[in-house]
Amino acid sequence: MAVQQSKRDRSQQETLRITADDKDTPASVARNVGNKTFYLRGGVWTDAEIRADTRLPETTVTFGSDEYYALLGRVPALGRYFALGEQVAVIVDGRLYRVRAATR
Repeated sequence: MAVQQSKRDRSQQETLRITADDKDTPASVARNVGNKTFYLRGGVWTDAEIRADTRLPETTVTFGSDEYYALLGRVPALGRYFALGEQVAVIVDGRLYRVRAATR
């Protein structure tokens, strides 16, 4: 059920291109999911609430792993955020969740 919700949410996402004023600076990509904004930073969709000094309990899972799907089963609300891609960092209910790409 969480995976189906994730797919529905992914199809509803808006993509915004934010162009920098300085043409030498590459444009960054932002996406809004629900009431959160994510920025693509170093290949990771990062919740705008995450700062360098963010100190929260953290859970890290590998994309597509058994732990990944178990986590989605326990916390279905993550599905909409995890639908962004294989690498995501998001804060939900006072906890930082990180999805890292699977090694191929």
